[in-house]
Amino acid sequence: MSRTHFSLLAAALALLSLGTVFASPAGNDITIPAYQHWYLVNSMIVTKDSPMSDAIGGLHHIFINSAGFPRLKVGGSTPYPDGTIFADDVREFSLADGSFSQGSRKAIAVMVKDAKKYESTGGWGFQVWAGGDPKKPLVTDPVKMCFECHTPQKNSDYTFSTYLH
Repeated sequence: MSRTHFSLLAAALALLSLGTVFASPAGNDITIPAYQHWYLVNSMIVTKDSPMSDAIGGLHHIFINSAGFPRLKVGGSTPYPDGTIFADDVREFSLADGSFSQGSRKAIAVMVKDAKKYESTGGWGFQVWAGGDPKKPLVTDPVKMCFECHTPQKNSDYTFSTYLH
């Protein structure tokens, strides 16, 4: 399981469960990228029997762009280069006859690296959109809603994802 997206989505999807949509003054410059042709980092399913289900339940497809992919492969503590973007496409899912199937989109979460612009959050900008709708941003306080969960990961540039060989 990718901890990067667990942390980012824990706060954001908790807001989704409340049905509340907020404007995002801190992250209103972040847009949903065309991530579908990036590198797939990981997929994970958080099922209803998981203690994390209420916050981040769903099927997660986690992507990284070409700017960050070489750094992801190396691992370690070296900061990601500016321009790195992680995207998490979170979907509903169903289980029938022992097979999981992807359903409708619940959210899209994005982390954008710009060391100067997002200095107060370790160089990362954060945003999550309800249903993947660019008109429904959820992150209003990136420090409290996202970065606080990423702070323990300082030694890996505040990310949880690792390269799977």
